[in-house]
Amino acid sequence: MKAARPMRLVLPAVIGSAIAVTAFVLLPLPAAAGLLTAGSAGFGVALLRSAARDRTAGTRLRAIGLGGGALLAGLAGVASGVSVVIAPGVEVDGVPLPAEIPLVCLFLAAALALPALLRPPQGREPLARLRVGLDTVGVAACLLFPTWLMLMSGPERRGATVTAILFGTTATAVAAVTGVHAIRHRAALQWCGPGAALSLLGLTALTVGMDHPDNSNAAIATVAAAAALDAAAAMQWWGATRVRPDAGPLPPVGSEPAAGFPLFALPVLGSGVLVAYHLVNGGRLDPTSIILATVALLAVAAREFVSAIVLRRQADHLADQGNRLRSLMFGSSDVAMVIDTAHAVRWQSPAAARHFGLSDQDVLGRPVTALVDPDQAEAVHDYLSDRISDPTEHTAGSPLAVRLRDGFGRWRETEWTAGGADPAEPGRTLVVHVRDISEQLELEQALRQSAHVDPHTGLANRQGLVQAGEPMPEAGALIVLELGGLTAIADVHGTEVVELVLAEVAKRLRTRVEGADVPARIGEARFAVLTHGGAVRAHVLASQLVTVLTTPYSAAGTDAHLSVWGGMTDLAPEAGMDEVIRRAALALRAVRTAPPGAVEWYDEEMEQRLVRRSTLEQDLPGALARSELEVRYQPIVELSGRRPVGVEAVLGWRHPTLGRVPAAELLPLAEELGYLGDVRHWMLHRAARQLAGWRHHHEDLWLSVNVRPRELADPVFQAALETAMATHLVPESAMVIEIAEHDLQDDNGHDLAGLLGKLRAQGMRTAVGNFGTGPTSLSRLRILPVDLLRVDREVFGQPADASRRLGAIMDVTVTLGRRLGMEIVAQGLQTADDLDTVQAAGCRLGQGDLLGRPLPAEHFEALLEQHRDRSHRG
Repeated sequence: MKAARPMRLVLPAVIGSAIAVTAFVLLPLPAAAGLLTAGSAGFGVALLRSAARDRTAGTRLRAIGLGGGALLAGLAGVASGVSVVIAPGVEVDGVPLPAEIPLVCLFLAAALALPALLRPPQGREPLARLRVGLDTVGVAACLLFPTWLMLMSGPERRGATVTAILFGTTATAVAAVTGVHAIRHRAALQWCGPGAALSLLGLTALTVGMDHPDNSNAAIATVAAAAALDAAAAMQWWGATRVRPDAGPLPPVGSEPAAGFPLFALPVLGSGVLVAYHLVNGGRLDPTSIILATVALLAVAAREFVSAIVLRRQADHLADQGNRLRSLMFGSSDVAMVIDTAHAVRWQSPAAARHFGLSDQDVLGRPVTALVDPDQAEAVHDYLSDRISDPTEHTAGSPLAVRLRDGFGRWRETEWTAGGADPAEPGRTLVVHVRDISEQLELEQALRQSAHVDPHTGLANRQGLVQAGEPMPEAGALIVLELGGLTAIADVHGTEVVELVLAEVAKRLRTRVEGADVPARIGEARFAVLTHGGAVRAHVLASQLVTVLTTPYSAAGTDAHLSVWGGMTDLAPEAGMDEVIRRAALALRAVRTAPPGAVEWYDEEMEQRLVRRSTLEQDLPGALARSELEVRYQPIVELSGRRPVGVEAVLGWRHPTLGRVPAAELLPLAEELGYLGDVRHWMLHRAARQLAGWRHHHEDLWLSVNVRPRELADPVFQAALETAMATHLVPESAMVIEIAEHDLQDDNGHDLAGLLGKLRAQGMRTAVGNFGTGPTSLSRLRILPVDLLRVDREVFGQPADASRRLGAIMDVTVTLGRRLGMEIVAQGLQTADDLDTVQAAGCRLGQGDLLGRPLPAEHFEALLEQHRDRSHRG
């Protein structure tokens, strides 16, 4: 494959050369020259294909314009050469056909190439635009003058020649000046601009040569024009597809790279030589030639005058910049030194004496390593050697911290940065900038110290605790203590007393911990101790600290009291200090539900519980909107016929990640977060609507709702209950309000008897659920207005060896409940033995998984219909 690739490139070149030689041997010279321009057409096609495939180095517009122009130039040459052979005497409006074809294509090629070169806009200042315009006029005049002098000074003037010279030289000047004076895309336009200019000049020469078929020099001109067209097309192809446009920033205004380019040198020199040749051979200057020469000279003079103005402005600008540089150098706090290859100081800025007390007599000519700390002399030597050897590679490198002895014999902390070579002596010098950072280092040290210390207590803060714990010791523990009561102290005694109490807390911590332990304040009311002892010692220390910190504080003539809780965790080498603090904080969060003085260790199960709790707290506010809450219905049946007579509404939460959350967990959380009213309102309406629908066919069906004592006293709950029943037309007798037995012991001062009596007065029934799981006695039930007593399985569901004793307890419970006027419901039936026990005791109603689990509304409705059909068949 590698051998075949060069063959594909060489073979077309050999074939093309053979065809060209054959054409020049067999065909007239003008015809062969025309066919030679096929190379320009080939390059034009290549440019257009690159633009179509988006493989140009610059803009596609430039490639399309230049490719179209090159293609037209090549086709025009071929067509002109063919017409020389097949139509040698044909004229168009007095112009030979071989000359008319390239003349027309000259206008078309200029219309394609010039817009492509003029994009993108160069954005020059007014004087720069004037200079470009003068260059264009001058170059056009310099090209037109000798051409006119040689071809038009005689009596015969042909129209095609005159038109081609006037238009072609002007277009050539525009293209050439555009390429030379380019600012944006300069690299590409330096190829494309002269290439387009040479192409337009070649078309002009081809037109003139074909317009003078009888002139012996015309054939040579056509051959030269054809070669110029091919070379021009190659230049345009290269510039548009292989040269990437400049991507760097634009040069400053007035400092264009081509400002001093000797653009007129070649045209003026060529014009002078041709004028001398013309005059020596007896020629003369006609008025038109004199006018063209005058225009060219005026353009040159005006251009040089404008360039002088621009150069003067640049000189003034450089002088102003030099003055600014000198003022900055004299006022700068940095010291600049020029170091030679021997590391001797060749020059230093005036700031050296002002900031370091280093005079020129003490520094100049001496090795710079004599001024630095001897321990750093070798590092400074290597640093300077590397940067002197290759300043461009290391200029942007990191600075070097160096201790420098000033003129007073003191050591100063400095920072050295290499700034490249001295422009006056490149390759043999290095400019080094020296900055005094002594005060900066002192300030950073003070800031680091203040950033790790609590300003009020003098203990380490969280950052200081993290720094003290890294690297993590092999053994130890972190104790986090939270103080309760600071807000109360501030409200009663003021914030000044709080500050005094916190200072005393810090003092007590310091006196209790050992020297290796680190006390810290990591929050407004949260302190920590990092101890390196074992778990037993850490727990003893935590208990001692809790005891010490709860001792009353005497401050400002008053006694203040604090409550303290403690959370602890082991120092885990695999976890960072931040993770250790987080774990101790989780343990503290878990122990805050306990009485003051409690201390708790962190474990993974605790974290799982707290994470679950936090997740529920975050997701509960939107659970209703996301339709995640649900109500299921567990039947309460007659044990004799298994007929559902009532139903308990069981609230639940279908959490998307944690699964089903029971009501026992959901309701306390909703109450704590303040969402219990919304949840209960939704549940009551949902259950009441379902009950109203079921009672159309089951008129004696009733609904039991488990509520908390504080809800009974809440007017919002009372209003929600009445609204739900009224909205869905549920009679009061169909509603049973149930209080769990453990809630009877925590009524928080509510008059449960009065609240339950009020419900009974409205026609609703009341119940006590989970009876037998708490210390409630039957004597207390006697004073409560209760209609249903739901006996928990704890009373009757025990192992077989205790069945007789438990059966007796159940007998007593049923008998006393009936004497008190209560209907007994056996709650939690799970096995056949449970059922036998409660039936033997005379219990009429039962509930539990044995008789039916909590069901969705549609499943419970199907259960009702099943028993209804069974009763109809009976």
